[in-house]
Amino acid sequence: MPKKVSASQKKDFLKLFRNGKDIKEIANIYKFSTSTITSQLKSQLGKEVFKEIKLNNLNKSTKDSKKNNKNKSKFDRKDSIEDNFPVINQDIKKLSEEVINENDAFFEIAPINGEFDFEKRREFTTEPLVNIKFPETLYMLVDKSIELTPKMLKDYPQWSFMPEEDLKRMTLEIFDDQKYAKKICSKNQKLIKLPNPNVFSFAAKSLKNKGISRIIFNDLLLSI
Repeated sequence: MPKKVSASQKKDFLKLFRNGKDIKEIANIYKFSTSTITSQLKSQLGKEVFKEIKLNNLNKSTKDSKKNNKNKSKFDRKDSIEDNFPVINQDIKKLSEEVINENDAFFEIAPINGEFDFEKRREFTTEPLVNIKFPETLYMLVDKSIELTPKMLKDYPQWSFMPEEDLKRMTLEIFDDQKYAKKICSKNQKLIKLPNPNVFSFAAKSLKNKGISRIIFNDLLLSI
């Protein structure tokens, strides 16, 4: 039976999150799933405030990482892909050389009224891929032959408020919660582990050439 979250733990979740702690780190500390932590935070903060804090935390984490690595030598991107992105099959081998290979629950979008500023919402929602620091381990759902299965953004109801032009964009979905990803994995899909979270940055040009310009990660929409 799932553990019940106590009132003091809820306060701790909120305090750590406001102080920049990653949701996955909080989940590891208290031995709850990331979806449970996310749900508790959203219920206390509201969806918009939760999202704003999460984006700020991610941006801060990215800036800190760049600062810490300022004096380190840059590694060769080509070698990094070849060394860290193992061959899963011929299709993924090809993508790892040209290029690549595909939820903590998404938040529900509130009803949109007629005066909603779509352009402002779009700019706030879509984050550049280069601004995000991914966790060390990511997962992706692919078909049985281990091939990419991108979808149009319009296939995700939670992003239906986006402009029509964006809804036609091809999108990949990635996860940091293995249990959740397994839960939504269909009989015609497989769950694979991506050992190098930077592979999407390395493969950006190739992905774009294949018409893929967006990545969904938890409740974030990232532009390649």
